[in-house]
Parts: sequence; C-alpha cells; structure tokens
Amino acid sequence: AAESQHVAAPKAEAPGASGTAATGASSAAAAESEHAAAAKAEKATKVEDRPHSKKVRKEGQFVPAPASAGHDSGPIGTSTVLVIIPFRDRDGHLTKFKQYWRWFAKEGRLPRKVARWEVFVVEQFDSQTFNRGWNFNVGVAIASAQKSASPDISDGMHFDFDCAVIQDIDYLPEKGVDYADCAVPMQLSSEIDRYNWKTPYMKSAGGIVGMNLAHWRQINGFGNDYFGWGGEDDELHHRLRINNLLMGDCYPHCTGKNDPNIGKKGLAIKRPRKGYGKFSGKYMHSANHTKRITDSESYARNVKMLQEIENDSPRWKTDGLSNLEFRILSTDVDKSDSADGVTYHHIKVHRGSGEYNLHGIQLAVPRSLCEDSSGSGGAGAGAWSVIELGSDVPWDMAALRVRAAAAVEAGGGGSCSSFVAKSLSFVLVDRRRNLAKILSDGDPRLLVVFYRSLHNPQTDGLIIADARGRDALQADFTKAGAFVTPSTEYSVCTSPLKREGPKYSLHQGPVCTGGGWERLDQGYFRAYAKPRQGLHAYSWCDNEKFWVQRFVKGDKCDGKWGAQKWVFGGTFYASKSKGYCVGSRASATEGGSTFSRLLVKDDCGGEGFEHAFNFAGVAETHIAAAVTVCIGHEKGGPKMRISLGGESCESEELQPLVRIPARAGASAASGDHRFCVEPESDGSDTIKEEGQCGGERKFTFALPKAAPASAGAGGPG
Repeated sequence: AAESQHVAAPKAEAPGASGTAATGASSAAAAESEHAAAAKAEKATKVEDRPHSKKVRKEGQFVPAPASAGHDSGPIGTSTVLVIIPFRDRDGHLTKFKQYWRWFAKEGRLPRKVARWEVFVVEQFDSQTFNRGWNFNVGVAIASAQKSASPDISDGMHFDFDCAVIQDIDYLPEKGVDYADCAVPMQLSSEIDRYNWKTPYMKSAGGIVGMNLAHWRQINGFGNDYFGWGGEDDELHHRLRINNLLMGDCYPHCTGKNDPNIGKKGLAIKRPRKGYGKFSGKYMHSANHTKRITDSESYARNVKMLQEIENDSPRWKTDGLSNLEFRILSTDVDKSDSADGVTYHHIKVHRGSGEYNLHGIQLAVPRSLCEDSSGSGGAGAGAWSVIELGSDVPWDMAALRVRAAAAVEAGGGGSCSSFVAKSLSFVLVDRRRNLAKILSDGDPRLLVVFYRSLHNPQTDGLIIADARGRDALQADFTKAGAFVTPSTEYSVCTSPLKREGPKYSLHQGPVCTGGGWERLDQGYFRAYAKPRQGLHAYSWCDNEKFWVQRFVKGDKCDGKWGAQKWVFGGTFYASKSKGYCVGSRASATEGGSTFSRLLVKDDCGGEGFEHAFNFAGVAETHIAAAVTVCIGHEKGGPKMRISLGGESCESEELQPLVRIPARAGASAASGDHRFCVEPESDGSDTIKEEGQCGGERKFTFALPKAAPASAGAGGPG
C-alpha cells in the first residue's frame, strides 16, 4: 500500500464577471495614492523604530514601508489575517513554525496591526503529488464558507478576515513584514535569503502572497490542477495580469536608478518597500524548498496549462475556487497561543466530492493474543475479532494498539491492554493492490501514509494485528517469497550558470522538478532509498544560498566545505561499479562555483573538478507476486469477462461479481494450483487448469492448494 503524490461568490464578485477587472483596478489605484500619503507620514518615524535600523544608518538608502491606510495605528490594530499553509508530511516544520509565530505575532510588526491570526494548516490527504494551489483554495473556501466546494462546510465555519495569505511553512518572515497590507495584491516575500534578498525573477508571484477576499475571488484563486512543480505561482502572475491587478514595477530587479521601468505599474505584483519583505529559511535549517516530485505526464500538463494562460486562455474563469470539490476528514483546533491572538486549524482534506470513509477500515485481531491474560482467555488460534475503526480514527501506534485491545475484549478475548501497548505490530493491507506494509514503532508515520494511499478505504483497507516484531514479520514474508523492496527513480539534472559551466542537482523521480532544470542525457538511474546488502551509501548535500549540491560517499554531510555551509539532502544505495562519475570543485572563497558534478563517464576530473568516485544504478524491481483476478460479466449482456488488475473491476463495460487475490503465474510457488484464462469464440472468457490450456491465453495465475497454516499467537501466517 505504498504511496505513489464556493458557494459561488455574490454576483458582483464572481470570478470573470463583467466589470470586475475595472473595479479592481480603480480600487487598487486609490490604494496606491493612500500608500503615497502614508509614506510621507512615516518619514517622521524614528530610525530606532524601523526594522534593520543599523543597516539604515550605515547605507543611508533604506526607505521604510508605509502603514496601510484604513488600519488602526494604535498598540494593537483590528485586522484579522487568514494564513493558509499548504501542508503534508512536515510535522517537524509545523512545530518550529508555531514556536516562531509566537514571537512574530507579538513583535514581528510594531505597532501591532493584527489583532487576530487564524492559521489554517490544510493537509492534502491523498496519494497524489502535492498540489500547493489547490490546498490554498481549500483554506479560502472553508474560511469563507463556500458551501458548494464541500458538503462538509457549514455556515458556522465562516469568519470575516481582512487578508488571506498563502504561507510556505519553511520560509518565515523577519521583522517588519506587514501581513495586514493587502489593499492591492501583495507579494510579501520580496526579499528572500536564497535569492540574494530578491525574488527569483521579476514576474515571480510565488512565495508568500496576500490579497483580500474580493481579489482572490476576482482571479478565481489558484488553478486546481498544478501537481508537483509547478507553475501555479507563475499562473498566479497571469491571473493578476488579466484582471489588471499587477501594481508593481521592476523592483527588485531594476537595472539601476535610471531604469525606465521604475514606477511603471503592471510589470509585476506589488511588493513591500526594501527592508520590509525579508523571508528566510534558516530558522527551519532547510537547504531548499521541499522538492515536489512530478511524474512526466503531470509535468507536461503543467507546462501546457501555463502556456495556455500566457496566451490569455479563459480557463482561469472556470478552474479555481469556482469548481473546487473536496471532503473534510478531520479538523483539530489548537488555541494554545490564543493569548497572542493566534488560533491554528489543522484540517485534513481529500480531493473530490465522494465520501472518503476512513472509519470503515477493518481491524482484524487474533483473539489468541490474550490467551495468557486475565479474563476468559482466547477462543483458539483460528478465532478473530474483526471491527471497523469507527468515527474516532486512530492516527498513531498508541491509539491503534488501544483499539486492537478493545477489539479483543469485545470478542471475548479478555483484557490484554498492557501486552498490546508494549509490543503489538500491524500489517497494513491494501486489498485493491494486494500489497501490504509492516507498521512498527520504527516508522510511526506509515499509518497516515497508508490511510491516504487507499482508493476506497472502506472496501480496500484492512489492518491485521500481529504479536511478531518487524524483523520476524519481514523474515516470514521473505521466506514465503512475498516481500519486495522496490528501487527508486533518480534524475541527474543540470542548470546553466553565467560562467564556469552548468551546476548539477539530483532529483527523485523520472523528471527534473522546478524551473530551469533539464535532465542530463542518460541521466537517469534507479537506486534504493534504504540500506541493502552489497550496496553502498551515497549522499547529496545542499547549499541553500547558491542552490548547488555536493555528492559524497556515506550517509552524512560535512556542515562546512569549500567555504560554504551544507545541509544533508538525502541518501541512496547503489553499486560501486562504473556507470556514473562524481567530481567536486572547492573554492577557497564563498561563491556559487563550489559544488559537485555528476556525469555519465568513468572520470569526472578536469575543468577545476577533482574526480571523487564512481557508482552505478541497480536493475528495476518488478512487483508481480500479487495480482487481482476480476470476474464479472458485460453490462447489459451475458458474456463472462475475466481480467487482471483491481482497476479493471470497475470499468464502465464490466459488472464485477468477485475479485480474487492471487499470485501472478510467473511468481507461483511450488505446490500452487495454476490456472490460465482463455478467450472463447463467442467473446467470453473461461478459467482452465494449466494442463487444459491451449495456445491462446490472456494471462495465468496461481492459488495455494490449501490455506496457510495458522501461526498461533503470532496471528496469520
């Protein structure tokens, strides 16, 4: 079961409605004039009260950002800001974010303009590739109670807010950033540490962006279909352009004080004045933004959509807030920082309008687990207690063990909670794919990954409790020929430098993710993400400032090398044979020329690089042991159809009768009963024993001749 990635607005505000662009432009123009007046008023502010005041005195060039017109200038303002964090698998970052926000809410912008912070952590709960823009749209829909987006939204969820801001969890604001400044669409993160305190390019609309609800509705939010990298932020630029909401000039990419584009509105999104848009990733100790994996089809689709809107496609009118569909799975509210006006809402959501019923997943527990405990004892090695998880879904190992103990007691197995709490493991089964994973204390996050990987939790999910530890379970699966560790895809990517040739980066997946990266010719290999006998560890180390990498032997990275700081990026396990070479170039001074290169050669020396080592990828792993045989008949007809694969059981042409878990013919064990499926002359299919099969076969499969022997107290064998 491995993981692979409105109410419609009032008519005057409906996305794409006649006259909205002009209205937005005139209100933005009025706000600009208010900005100018506020800027004059703030010139009297003492230097000591301004952020980065030491730099002001030294350089004499610092211009403070003006206060937004219409907000209280007292000790604490009256603004309510909705901060939406697109989220998945970043629990450690979220803990650090909350710690940092306690300071920022109180001291980040003085005088305080925001009285109330509503922080929505919107968690995309599925196995699709991460979709940043869709997650943000979900947050806006819930906070503004846009009921058509989800049947789970109620009027009580609505609250009034002044600004809605999309916030990346790994880039945090420095002192002076004004989240309440959204009279016009504003790219708050205009000075980013990794981009030498600029934006990556002039037309960038990525990072932390704030708008009022009317403007978000006017552009119809983000596009919903940008999976992985990318382009949802580049499309945002064009949505603003089409709606006459670009109020910025060339800053911070003006070529000098005589640049003719200075003051020329409409070139880019509006940005705060210098010194008031600083964001840094150093607080999270992360070398890069999280790399969002994209399959080749998604990547091509993203590029196509971006090209469409660059040519003024009207798709933006129907793709965004207006066609959003999702289900809310759970909501947790954290008010521990409410004294500072901060409330967190952690919301798990699933894409689509169909019900995603986690509480219907079955939990199977052998009653023999409690044979030696108090109570009536077990009911024999073959007896099981099977229950549904229920409305209170267990999200971690401790809660799942408690639920397993309750299941045994409900089935007459006695009380064994102390035993269960200490040592119980679980086998997480996806019955659609006939695949399973072992859940133990060593990888507690796997339970959440399993939940969201299920196509239909109620029919596909099964959790089996087992007294054996992970190693013993893995050994038994391996002995049965049913344990497979798949290899992982990696791409060697390059990006041009202004001088000294290209830089290199290793990306997980079959394509290069992020703008400006191209895959090296033959730069694709497979390796393992975990240790494997006979293979060696190789790691990549990230430099945040210059976005370059160093490749090393082993599973660790030096914190400093070549006058630069490095952070561990990841490790893969491969052969030490020749296939690829690694060479490194270290400069004595800090700069972007210090990094490694990875080539499809035997030797990476030359051009200032010193050859370091070689490695080779591994062969592709085929997971073919488990298959599903689907038996049914044509819809509206009598012909029997037999197919291979869980998805084919739900095709438009087939009325399924039964799905049988089986072994693929090529993976049959000795002693298995072997079968073939043959087409008949009338178009129907027939199952035959192997000895009766003719020349034309659709496929073969195998089944055990007898059920596996019971494993006693250990659960199913």
